[in-house]
Amino acid sequence: MALLSDHSWKSKYTPDDGDLVEQFYLHALESAVRYDRSTGYFTAPALTLAARGIEALVRNQGRMRMLVGCTLNEDEAQAIIRGENLRETAAASLLKMPLVPPDAQAHAALELLSWMVAKGFLEVKVAIPCDKNRHPVPGVGLFHEKAGVIEDKTGDRLAFSGSVNETAHGWKHNWESFHVFCSWKGGVEHIEAEERSFATLWSDQSPRAMVFDVPEAVKKALLRF
Repeated sequence: MALLSDHSWKSKYTPDDGDLVEQFYLHALESAVRYDRSTGYFTAPALTLAARGIEALVRNQGRMRMLVGCTLNEDEAQAIIRGENLRETAAASLLKMPLVPPDAQAHAALELLSWMVAKGFLEVKVAIPCDKNRHPVPGVGLFHEKAGVIEDKTGDRLAFSGSVNETAHGWKHNWESFHVFCSWKGGVEHIEAEERSFATLWSDQSPRAMVFDVPEAVKKALLRF
């Protein structure tokens, strides 16, 4: 199992450094036993794009938690709900639930999304900006944070923050950039700040964002926000 400190991470990555998936994302995931990610946008194909790294995370018995703005499409939301139902009920018949994806690649992405949720390797929650009275503010703003913290088996951590969303276009096609901070190279203060921010949001303790489990968000028709 690779360790985070086995790599010489750059302090900043842009497409000028090459393919961001190959240069950064796969290597980071291959070391992960924990990956906490906040992203304004998420699309299921991002998981298949990083399949080699995801395979390593699963092999490491790692866990991924993703906090995403209310940008899930219906297929992605249903794939997550399907995985949660499988995890809770272990009902094999639910594996046959049709998702009707638009093409074969999308089908594979949605299947991987459901499988990761069902097996407990991935948890997903959605976030909506709110006012000081914790009322949603649709049409005014988006949950638009883009950051991540990855931890390896030794407890070393790496944080990144910048413009890249958890989408195939974000990692592969857009011109995006992000900074990287390593716990073994003086980056602890920044990493701790990211950890606190994620923990506050994940536990729905933020005064300016409301966080929901995906089934609850679907039930309340919140994804339209």
